Amino acid sequence: MIMFTGMKDVDWASMSHAYGDASDVPDLLLGLASADAAEREIALDGMYGAVHHQGDVYDSTVACIPFLFELVATAGAPGRGDVVGLLRSIDGDGRDMAEMDVWTDDEEEYTAWAANFTRAESDIRARAGLLLGLLDDPDPDLRRALPGALVQWHDDPDAVLTALRGRLAVETAPRVLRAVATALGELGVRNPGLAEQSGDALTALALPGTAPAAPEPRLAALVQLARCAPGRLPEETVELAAETMREARSAEDAAAAREEARPAPRTPTMISYLRRLRESRRGSVTAPWATDLLEDLHHALDDRVAERFALLEDQLHSPDWGQRRAAIDMSGLLLSGWRGPHGESVRLLGEQVRESDSRIVRWAAGELEWLYAIGGPAADALAERVAAGPEFPPQARWHETSYGAALNALAAQGDARAVPGLVQVLRFGHVPEELGDRIGRMDPGAAAALAPVLVGRLAGVVPGERPHRTGHLLKAVAATGSAEAVAPVLRILRASRDESTPELGDALRALTRLGAPAREALPELRRLLREGEPRHRTDVAEAVWSAGGEPETVLPVLAEGLSADHWSPRHDALRVIGRMGPAAAPLLPELRRLAASPEAVGGWVAGAFAVAVWQAGRDAEAAMPLLLHAWSAHRDNRPDVAGVWERMGSAASAAVPLLRRELASARRHNNTGGTGRMRYRCADDELLLRHGRAVLAACDGG
Repeated sequence: MIMFTGMKDVDWASMSHAYGDASDVPDLLLGLASADAAEREIALDGMYGAVHHQGDVYDSTVACIPFLFELVATAGAPGRGDVVGLLRSIDGDGRDMAEMDVWTDDEEEYTAWAANFTRAESDIRARAGLLLGLLDDPDPDLRRALPGALVQWHDDPDAVLTALRGRLAVETAPRVLRAVATALGELGVRNPGLAEQSGDALTALALPGTAPAAPEPRLAALVQLARCAPGRLPEETVELAAETMREARSAEDAAAAREEARPAPRTPTMISYLRRLRESRRGSVTAPWATDLLEDLHHALDDRVAERFALLEDQLHSPDWGQRRAAIDMSGLLLSGWRGPHGESVRLLGEQVRESDSRIVRWAAGELEWLYAIGGPAADALAERVAAGPEFPPQARWHETSYGAALNALAAQGDARAVPGLVQVLRFGHVPEELGDRIGRMDPGAAAALAPVLVGRLAGVVPGERPHRTGHLLKAVAATGSAEAVAPVLRILRASRDESTPELGDALRALTRLGAPAREALPELRRLLREGEPRHRTDVAEAVWSAGGEPETVLPVLAEGLSADHWSPRHDALRVIGRMGPAAAPLLPELRRLAASPEAVGGWVAGAFAVAVWQAGRDAEAAMPLLLHAWSAHRDNRPDVAGVWERMGSAASAAVPLLRRELASARRHNNTGGTGRMRYRCADDELLLRHGRAVLAACDGG
């Protein structure tokens, strides 16, 4: 029985937690020691929900630490692994106080608040030595929790390394071996001087012939080798990982299966809810640990794109539903964020839309929609799925079906085979926000086939009613380039001017995109320049230029935009100047004035500024310093800047070193290091690559 020595002597009522005084904390501590699993879970939920609410540390949290360690040290007590996890969270693992939300501006209150965190960390780490003697405890859940805690807390990493290597010789539980491998990798990352020794232990764990029978610790060891000693990764890393996945598909290790066989309690707690949510998501996955570790391996391999693409291709071949689901998720991040041999991976991603499971089809097509710029190898599979038609007649929410997902992905590539399906679903159904961009990628003849249905939809629009949907429709209609679109767009424009509805900007941009066919709108546009709201003047001027030229009308408006105090109207004016080219040369003196104020054209505005100077003056010598600055000022500037260098030809030789470094990178230029559901605009990077290769070819033969 756990005594919790001295617990009754603590004045808990004088302390606090997230919901008031801490007089209920003794009951929570006793609940953690209960023999009943449901009671323990309710108590643990209470500790996270009140005593350690959203990561906060109170005086009552600090007071709990000795009793939590007493519980961990009590032989035979259940639930001790969860308590170690709670202590690791309280410690915070070197949390940065400057990044935390502070609830007070009072200096004394802040000092007291911060002192709780400092004391908690000190108290926990002072007791870390206790854990070394528990590594051989009979409780596998405790043994599984301890390795990571030791790496996090113990002040003697050499002693921790020795203890962990000792466990490898005697431990048999796969989940515990995985925890030891993870801890060895983390130890090597935190202590580079120990990385080689950690690598030795991990290599022995990972390689066939020396490794234990269970595949889970082998795969975990590969992950950690990639993290702490990437030079020690075996050449056959991908093959080893793939073989481990095949083993996981065929049968779970018996010991691991026994560990997971214990029924978990169902309690009215967040802990129970999150566990059930995880279980529901993994219901069709043969070995959830395998997909988790493979994701970890992807992230650990980082820029080793050859291995990552090979690994992804093996995953996409898997007959296991859960592993392919994980592969589809990873494909979106990897293909959008890294350059590499992506053709086969894209093709295999496309093969997923042939599946009978509508969820797989939706997920794969959703990723391909993002990847339209490199999606060619998947186009035939998408087209076949679309040609098979929808399972049900087209619906208003057609885009939420598996057929709609495939149709959207095919249309995103600008593939004409999407047109018949789009004609059907757009008669009355949802108009996607991105439809205009997709139509813009189509051959003009294919785009024109969409004009009748879209013009008909626009003719029935009531201005001011559902303005966002009208905006999507205006953009799509304009992308067809049909002269028949001018009249309904002009109707929206006039109604918007009279009633100040939100569609005015969308209608102006639609006329701009329609270009010369919109000449009949010029009188209305000139009237808007005289009478309309100042915030729309640049959009009106751009529409005038696109429909009829008239530099004498447009240039004064752009000059006003360049002299604005805010960056937004300046950027809009620069964008239009970039479109006008030499016709905007009279604005060069004003552009030179802006160049003398770097703060006015910094960051990603620097890209629009440099492009405008080049387009208006076509003077490579004058533009090159601005382009070089824009390249480094913001990564999003790079595709447009490289496009100017391509137009400069051999005069862009000063940019060659920058472009060589950029094109040698495994990462796409806009990859900021995000994970999970992060997706990057790979179309922008593909454009940058094309421009960059053309510049290198022009300057020195590539």
